[in-house]
Amino acid sequence: MKKPTDEEMETAMNAAERMRDLGVDPHHMAHCLLYLQQRNGRLEEVLRRTERYVRFGLAERELAQLRRLIQQLREEQEHLDADLDGPSSMLL
Repeated sequence: MKKPTDEEMETAMNAAERMRDLGVDPHHMAHCLLYLQQRNGRLEEVLRRTERYVRFGLAERELAQLRRLIQQLREEQEHLDADLDGPSSMLL
């Protein structure tokens, strides 16, 4: 599948945000798109830091940064999973 252009992505994200704000998302596509876009951004950061870690000879500083980022992602996911047990802030 071809990667969307920046313009296509911006249009889709704006539409997803409008759908969420209006509460019109019967198939949860907007909710999923917004979640995956946010998650993708965080994972891109993991990739960037991993590449830096490998490129600079497995330096301790880069390893520490990578570990912190991974821990943040885990904590965010735990927080999101805990939200599933209670009322969702993104009920659509």
